[in-house]
Amino acid sequence: MNNSAKLALGVGGSIALGAATYFIFRKKPDVALCNPASSKPRLNKNIAATLANLKSEIEDLSNRVVTKLKSGKTKVEFIEATGECPIAIRDILLFDKAGNLETRVVSKFDTKTQNAVHYIYKGDASQITEMPEYIDNSFFVKKIEVENFTPIMNDSLMQNITITHADNTQTQYQDFYRKAKIYERCIYNNELGKMSDSDRVIRYNFAYNNGEVVAIAKQDVYKDGHRHGIYSDNGFEPFPIYVRKIDENEYKALKDIYTFDALCNHDKCFNPKNM
Repeated sequence: MNNSAKLALGVGGSIALGAATYFIFRKKPDVALCNPASSKPRLNKNIAATLANLKSEIEDLSNRVVTKLKSGKTKVEFIEATGECPIAIRDILLFDKAGNLETRVVSKFDTKTQNAVHYIYKGDASQITEMPEYIDNSFFVKKIEVENFTPIMNDSLMQNITITHADNTQTQYQDFYRKAKIYERCIYNNELGKMSDSDRVIRYNFAYNNGEVVAIAKQDVYKDGHRHGIYSDNGFEPFPIYVRKIDENEYKALKDIYTFDALCNHDKCFNPKNM
């Protein structure tokens, strides 16, 4: 990913998708990775013992890619696909500096649609190294589903990312693209313990200049027609739009601007036609 994509997708902790998940797995695996070259640097005893007990949907675990991260942690990745790689499977294990297993991510990619599902587990190494369907739910952290759609109006592309948490609540990220760059993201959070749709939506818009993200706008809105504010008691309460530049830490409210069209007129860099 280029810097624009990273900035657009990493606008803050409130929309981060979790450790080693969305940013690592956003793209489908290369067909060339379906038969990766072996990478078997020397492993410490803890990692070697864990890998010896690993049970995976990937039948051949002899090929692995081992990466030493800057943090001192170790990532061990197994990849498998069948035929002409219609479905690719990744099984990734993240170890701490001492070689203790911290996280396991099991991912399946459709290499034609680029749709993907990621299952994330944390906890007892002897438990999360079981076959995924046999791992106890107490070690399940979240499931991330990435669904891509074919281009629609004005070269826009819509992408849905649904995160199902261990408590069965869900967070949905709905992304809109133009010229292969994200220009709007809407975040829906279900109420705690409920699977019904939320009433409130957080909307982020991204301003571009020379192909790079230069500013981010956010707005809390209500669904079902209340896109700009609330009419009540013969008055109107607008939903303010907040903006921050990339090099700023805080958002600042824009005065008298509470619609997307007004935002684009205020700063033409937010207009997706100018991306």
